[in-house]
Amino acid sequence: MTPQQARTQSVDEVYGLLRIAAVGKRPVAAMYDGLPRLLCPHILGRSKDGHLRALCYQFGGSSGSGLRSGSDGVGGWRCLTVNKLSQVELQDGDWRTDSHASRQSCVEQIDIDADAQPGGEPQNGQ
Repeated sequence: MTPQQARTQSVDEVYGLLRIAAVGKRPVAAMYDGLPRLLCPHILGRSKDGHLRALCYQFGGSSGSGLRSGSDGVGGWRCLTVNKLSQVELQDGDWRTDSHASRQSCVEQIDIDADAQPGGEPQNGQ
């Protein structure tokens, strides 16, 4: 459930794992800002200032700002800077998502959008 201690991953390795997860609609476990996270990366690319970013649905782990809790579990959208992610591991399990309240502004130059990949729609709210 939480990532295990491993060798240091390069930004390219982290981005590659996020890309595999998004295309295959697989969750990942990772560390971000010193906290364990369970994430489903939906959109990958670059911000307006050129930094690698990932728009992820976080469904477990910890967060400094907390996670929304409801009848369908916990979760929330997170705009993450890729170079702050570490110990990224692909996980088996259900793809998680939720509706977007508005158009995302996390990723300006989109490289991959999980929802635009072949293989059907992700589960609604799961």
